[in-house]
Amino acid sequence: RDSSTFYLYWTSLHWSLTQFTPASMHVQPQNKVERIFAVLVVVFALVVFSYLVGSITGSLTQLRSMQENASKQFTNLRRYLRQQKVAPL
Repeated sequence: RDSSTFYLYWTSLHWSLTQFTPASMHVQPQNKVERIFAVLVVVFALVVFSYLVGSITGSLTQLRSMQENASKQFTNLRRYLRQQKVAPL
């Protein structure tokens, strides 16, 4: 087993990343190259997942803002019609 400082660093980085991501460590990398690849895949997945969550959040915020704007316009229209004493149909 390769126990160099470099390998131990990548092993600990891999372990720490899997603690707060949906990734797991059930399949153990067997050497330095596999460990680095596993870490890079987890980091890539973390970035993509974060981007996806951010995009969905931004879209929902924009949708909520548009709905709020339409509601305000409708409220202003009702107020105007009431002030002008326009009878409802």
